[in-house]
Amino acid sequence: MIKRYISAMLSAALLLTLSLAFVACGGGSSSTTPTQSTAAAATPKASSSATNSATSAASPTTASTTLATAANATLGENVLVDSAGRTLYTYGNDTASSSACTGACATIWPPLTIASGSAPKAGSGVTGTLATITRSDGTRQVTYDGAPLYTYQKDAQAGDASGDGVNSFHAALP
Repeated sequence: MIKRYISAMLSAALLLTLSLAFVACGGGSSSTTPTQSTAAAATPKASSSATNSATSAASPTTASTTLATAANATLGENVLVDSAGRTLYTYGNDTASSSACTGACATIWPPLTIASGSAPKAGSGVTGTLATITRSDGTRQVTYDGAPLYTYQKDAQAGDASGDGVNSFHAALP
């Protein structure tokens, strides 16, 4: 009888641990503070290098504020990329202009952030509206047509898109 009870408790603990591991990308929200940017025919060169002044557990991406599009051979279509050519992603659990990816999620999926007082710029092929939101940790995250943008920790180099379809994340399409 005691063996069965201990076995049941261990099974329940294992199930709880696995469940928590799968929901690591939940929680938190952000308020919207849009800063509109119009699409311009610019090159995807870096316009500025932003620094992250927030004290969060995640390492947000703070590269250039210029976004562009690039053909992705793996996906067979054009995707949004940052100035380093890294694929940008949207998260299906985000709401309009609000990020649901915080904590451990934001460590795996670093948000594309921008320094205070800066505005994202539209490079080659970017026709949607660029803006920013303020995340729950105080950083400003770049959005495309209202969707917060992220990079993926496992993408090793420009052109990688290994995060497409993982945990409700998808490559951002222009």
